[in-house]
Amino acid sequence: MGLLTRGRAAVLLLTVAGLSGACRGGPADEVLVLHTADSYGYFDDCGCRADSTGGLAKRAWVIDSLRRVADAPILLVDAGDFTGGDNAYGGLLGGVMIDAMKLMGYDAFTFGEWDFNQGTAYLRDVVASSGIAWVHTNYDVVGLEGLGQRTLVVEKGGRRIGLIGLYNPTILLNPSMRDSVVVRDIVESAQAAVADLRRQGVDAIVALSHLSYSGDRALAFYVDGIDLVVNGHGGKSLVEPEKVADGTWIVASGDLGRYLGRADLHFAPGDSSGVSGVTGGLMVMEPGLPDDPRLKPLFERYEEERKALLKRELGARRPGPPQHAEPRGEDRKTRPLEPPQS
Repeated sequence: MGLLTRGRAAVLLLTVAGLSGACRGGPADEVLVLHTADSYGYFDDCGCRADSTGGLAKRAWVIDSLRRVADAPILLVDAGDFTGGDNAYGGLLGGVMIDAMKLMGYDAFTFGEWDFNQGTAYLRDVVASSGIAWVHTNYDVVGLEGLGQRTLVVEKGGRRIGLIGLYNPTILLNPSMRDSVVVRDIVESAQAAVADLRRQGVDAIVALSHLSYSGDRALAFYVDGIDLVVNGHGGKSLVEPEKVADGTWIVASGDLGRYLGRADLHFAPGDSSGVSGVTGGLMVMEPGLPDDPRLKPLFERYEEERKALLKRELGARRPGPPQHAEPRGEDRKTRPLEPPQS
């Protein structure tokens, strides 16, 4: 389960072999967590020289395939930095990403520093229009009041999965958002959220973390009760879930959409004592995988919007026709009066 999976057949074989634990007539023995982070608006392949993998259309095809063949219920989440850069083109890329995530049926996300690049109005539109739950346990965004949740409980296969979302306040890129992102103590916020979720009787707690890999390790050390930490920030990739504390695993899916991470939360049959173990790995979005045709209109829309934006920019930069300047006042006075041409 810890191998990097290549090829269409390998993806489906891994799925069928690894997801047969649903308990008939009771809560599922497994919940499959599919996770992404640090896509940075890349909807095509990563463009890497050595191994140009990735692509939203391939991710969508794999997710759809898993939903059709897996016995275990699926939780689909993102740990931040899914949108593009700070210019207008980055905004267009972010629009494609959000619409694609909506189409793929993401359950929840938290923000990363790149997601703040486009400003508050952009973020409000993302949260309000996507229908994907925004979880922000230790931070608020001025202008997004009434949106999102400190904690979230999602039921999958009879299992109640509690979610928290964490952000590192030291990595903000957009200076204009400095006063708009209000961050509270990470450890205190996480501890309070975990205690609240445990009181609600959840079967597992998953943290969507944009703290970096070292921050996630520290989180597991300082905060008891988190079963799974989905890593974001820094592009870390872990070939298999890493157990970093008693009962806490970290998973990391890398950057640029090259991989789709999977983590199987295992529960003892008929037992409500929580997660007994975590297995999983990374699925490579390699060029040989099919593309989900449902995403084609999104890419075509982006191309039209990109060309229109480029045309506007070129039009604004292009100089106008040369103007023949009128002579200055002094020149008009000193110029000799000439008779009209006959």
